[in-house]
Parts: sequence; structure tokens; C-alpha cells
Amino acid sequence: MKNKKRSKTIRLFVIFILLGITIIFCCKRWNAWFGNPIEPAYLNRNTPSRIQLSLGNDGQFSRNVNWQCGDTLEISKISLTKEASLDTTSITVNGNILTTQGGTTVFYHAKLTGLTEGVYSYNVCTGDKNSEWYSFNINADDNFRFVYLGDIQDSIGGKHKNFFTYINESEKDIAFWVLGGDVIERPHDQYWNEYFKSMDSISQSMPIIACPGNHDYSKGIISKLEERFLYNFSYFLDSRSKEHAVFDTQYGNTAIIMLDSNVDTWKLFSQQQWFKTALQKNKDAKWKIVVLHHPIYSVRGKYRHFIIRRLFEPLIRKYGVDIVLQGHEHCYARKIAKDKNNNATTPIYLISNSSPKNYRIKITENYDRYGNGIKFYQTIDVSADTLYLKSFTEHGDLYDNISIIKTNNNLQVVDLSTEIPEQFNLKNTHYNK
Repeated sequence: MKNKKRSKTIRLFVIFILLGITIIFCCKRWNAWFGNPIEPAYLNRNTPSRIQLSLGNDGQFSRNVNWQCGDTLEISKISLTKEASLDTTSITVNGNILTTQGGTTVFYHAKLTGLTEGVYSYNVCTGDKNSEWYSFNINADDNFRFVYLGDIQDSIGGKHKNFFTYINESEKDIAFWVLGGDVIERPHDQYWNEYFKSMDSISQSMPIIACPGNHDYSKGIISKLEERFLYNFSYFLDSRSKEHAVFDTQYGNTAIIMLDSNVDTWKLFSQQQWFKTALQKNKDAKWKIVVLHHPIYSVRGKYRHFIIRRLFEPLIRKYGVDIVLQGHEHCYARKIAKDKNNNATTPIYLISNSSPKNYRIKITENYDRYGNGIKFYQTIDVSADTLYLKSFTEHGDLYDNISIIKTNNNLQVVDLSTEIPEQFNLKNTHYNK
């Protein structure tokens, strides 16, 4: 009897110790999991600012334009004219008032549809305040190039302006930019200000689309995508499905599908159905590119993102996705899939990073090529039968080069970077919190 009591006492003691350790651990991690730092107060500019062009919801021949102005809703419009045309179209637009912890601002967005090939110029007006005139190009060709950037997630006073200007000036004939989530460090006005400072003179004329990342969300027991993200990338206002910030479009012969991997786990099951529908809708596209924030295959842990992989990868394989563009893990990693005969095939899984933050990773056989401690960007060149995926360092050095060739129902994937050395700068890496 005494032994039983003693055994029971020991078990209770162990349970209390484990419970105490769990409580202490949760208390220390609570803020990291669920805490949102206080947003500093901000003042709005009373002239149109933070103007951003994006792809629209009606494919290659549509664009959206977003901007902010003041803290009071006013009559606003966009004026649009085509090069060599004597006509200027004026479109009245609606605004959305958003009040946050730091202040109140108004977002406006215009939808431009039915565009044709050529160069357009536009300006925006709120009240009696006009912006400068900006121009953008509409290309009807199936041959095009775009830029991909992993996490931006810049700090206050960051240096992305030089990096983005370098990309914009170095890469010619780019159709649009794609961002892989974590556009900002936290959903605060000061971080959006850093983003738009870095994109100034680019975002007004270069269409930019982004999928959301976890840092674009407000933390909580139930996480929520912060509304500023939806207004700054306003195609989501029409494309989102329930609470999922998802988007798909066809540009030429290429389908681009953006997922929201940041929603709470139990919501991913309904997003899987949306993903399947989007893939079926775009099944005849020659090229299929999927963009999501969390990698299907993590380089930071064997079981990370297991549910995302379980739900999305079978569809990626079934519907012949060519490239999966990812971020989140602040490094470079590239994986070429293998068929049952161990031959190179699609999809190509890519993790990239352009943030000043760099995390330590695990080098495994999951990926074929790695990089760490430096910033990267990618260009994807699309033509009728060949797609080139090239990665560059922040200094413009070629780091990775893959070609995918599709001819007469034959598929060939070629790694053209075997002679390029990998780069690791461990002094610039740290463990994420």
C-alpha cells in the first residue's frame, strides 16, 4: 500500500513539474505566438501617395491601381490615356476608410479592364489633389519575363531601395514582379512606409502581385490577414475565397496561382478545394506556376509544414505544376523533382529570400542546391516551349539556372548551374524567434 501511494505521489510530482515547465515555456513564447507590437501613431499625406500598379482580375489585359490619400473619404478618379490617342478616359473610384491603432487612412483602388496592347499613361486624383503621370505597358505576346522575390520583410531604415532599383534597371523587358509573402515586417504603417519607399518609381509603373506571408498577418489565437494588405494588393478584394487571400490569373500561356498558406490549419482544407478548382480551370495552360509563402518541403525541420505538403503537393503533381515559388525560411534552396526512373522532372521547388534576415538551415538531400547569408532574386523567362528559371545574388551574379523544355509532349529539365559554387555566409545568419 505504501509503495502504491509513493508511486502515485511521484507520478503527481512529475505531472506538476511537466505542467510547470509547459506553463513557463508558453508564457515565454506567448508574445512570439500571439502578441502584436503597438503601432506608433502616424500622419497621412493629403496628396495621393503609395501608388501601386498590379495585375487585375481579368487576366493579361487588366490592371489595378491603388493609392492612399488623407483620412477623409473624398471623390476620387483615375485618368487614363493610350499612347498616340487623343482620348482620355476618366473613371470614378471608390475608397475604403481604415482605422488602426496608429491612425486613420483612406485607400482607393481603380480597376482597368479591356486594355489592348500598347503603352498607357495615367494619373490619380483625390479631391482636387492630382498625382504625377505614370506609364505602363501592355504586352499581348506569350513570351515574357517576370521577377520573383522571396521575403522582403525590411527593417526600419532598410536598404532595399538600392536593391530594388538595381533589379529594375538591370532586368529589362520585365512584365511584372511577384512577391512571395512577408512583404512587411509587421502590419504597421511604418513598415508599409519602408516598403513603398523601396518601391518608389517602380510600383507606379511595374505591376506587382504578392501572396500573403505570416508577417502580413495580425497575430492572435485566430490569425487574421491585416486589411492594408488586401487594399494594397486589391485584386484580392475580388479573388479571395471566404477568408483565404488566394488569386489565379492567366498571363499569355502561363497560369499563376497564389495560395495563402498562413491561414489557421483547419481552414487549409477548404483552400485545398479552391486550389483544385483553380488548377482545373487553368489545366490547358502551357506553363503552371504556384506561389505560396510556406515551403512544401522545409529546410528547417523534417515535419514542418506537413499539413500544407499533404494537402497541396498531390494536386501540384497531378496537374503538372512546373514551378513552386516559396519563401518564409530566409535562405536559398532549390529542388528538382524526380520521376519513377529517377529522371529530372517538374515541379521545381524554390525557396528564396531578399530580406536582411537570414536563418540557419539544415542541409539535407531534400534540395539540390542551397545558399545562405545573402539576398537573391529570380527571373523567369517564358516562351512557347522553353522556360528558364535563373537566380541572381544581390550583386547580380548568376547563382542558379534551370531550363524546362516542352516539345511534342516531351519534357526535359536541365540543371545549367552545376559549375556555379554555392555561397554560405554564416556570420549573417541567426535562429528565428
